[in-house]
Amino acid sequence: PEDAKSANYVDDFIFDKLKKLRVLPAATCDDQTFIRRAYVDILGILPSADETRAFLADTAPDKRAKTIDTLLERPEFNELWAMKWADLLRVQTVANQVDRKALNRYNDWLRSAITTNKPIDQLVRDLLSSQGGNFTSPAVNFYVAEPNPLQMAENVSQVFMGIQLKCAQCHNHPFERWTMDDYYSFSAFFAQVGQKGSSDPRERIIFDRRGGEVNHLKDGRAMAPKFLGGATPDCNGKDRRAVLAD
Repeated sequence: PEDAKSANYVDDFIFDKLKKLRVLPAATCDDQTFIRRAYVDILGILPSADETRAFLADTAPDKRAKTIDTLLERPEFNELWAMKWADLLRVQTVANQVDRKALNRYNDWLRSAITTNKPIDQLVRDLLSSQGGNFTSPAVNFYVAEPNPLQMAENVSQVFMGIQLKCAQCHNHPFERWTMDDYYSFSAFFAQVGQKGSSDPRERIIFDRRGGEVNHLKDGRAMAPKFLGGATPDCNGKDRRAVLAD
């Protein structure tokens, strides 16, 4: 459509992809559709009748941008996106035996990060390289919830990289580029994550063991850490998770 214009660098990537696929971008929606979509996407709720009427009556040319800015400042935004991230980051207790006190602190840590507008790259770095007790260092509950390094690798690749590795655990991926070597090399970043108890029987401590490897399923090779689609980094004497985060 003639009114399809790039508003930011994200749009540039989207329009470039649509052009390669020979797909026309959708036309700009009307005000009634916009106000409903904005509230549902940003706050997870529908606008009230009064909010809708006020928006429709507004004649300012920048009213959509101003509405978005206003919605981002509302507490419902933090609640909704904390809930979305809580699902991705395994804020759960029943199936994986994460203590409820630790669960609440993990959830509070996540909500605080979103409320204070912590950059996503810093949130990911804090999470991936976290160490300590899961009461005092809530981000480590990501590892307490799933102590298996293979599952850790699957979770990280899917949540933060948008890559589904699971199929490559026992055979090369049938539809993607990932091989079994890729799967076990990436899992090696988490091979040295240790877990132990503390003086409080409810608490778990996550630490870097500086030892331990992931072995290839078919031939038993100890796999060196390797970035997906990238190089094999120098991890000697380093926390492998910190290398991955960098």
